[in-house]
Amino acid sequence: MVRENPAGVSGDEIGISEYYESADNRQPITDNYLNNNSFKFSIGKVPLVTYFCQKANVPALSFGFVEQPTKFGTRLQLSGTQYDFDTLEVSFIVDENLQNYMEIYDWMRSMGIAEDDSSYIDPSRHQSSAELLILSSAYNPIYAVQFTGVFPINLSSIDFDSSVTETEPVIVTATFQYRTFDITPV
Repeated sequence: MVRENPAGVSGDEIGISEYYESADNRQPITDNYLNNNSFKFSIGKVPLVTYFCQKANVPALSFGFVEQPTKFGTRLQLSGTQYDFDTLEVSFIVDENLQNYMEIYDWMRSMGIAEDDSSYIDPSRHQSSAELLILSSAYNPIYAVQFTGVFPINLSSIDFDSSVTETEPVIVTATFQYRTFDITPV
């Protein structure tokens, strides 16, 4: 049975396979949900952050649009041509020797001349690659989110507080900018 399409657009034209036009084929393959603690994050330049990583995100992706005025006083909303990626944010526990914190701190300091040029490195070495593995409910990798051209733009503060009654680990957040990311099945 073929349904009437009021828009006159076939599923193939908008990226929907004919396979999914049948009700039998619209059922999910699995009823397991994605767990927010089923991930592994790694970044080449800062290996100690990998071990202590508490949070990482798949950044938002937005696509611009263009408003086209018409002679009728309304505006048409048309798809644009430019993607916008949000930043990559990674939270990690700071080890007591501050080694993982200092990895990112030194990386950021080397990207700009702070006091003199002795700590400056070549701009081509400012970037790294990163990978976020998304794991199934059985903790097997199912998707890899691969970031290219990653570099830090913010490192949050380390907050000390002597008024707390229970000892808690210090968690900081590093914010990264990157060129692009791709999500691929593993």
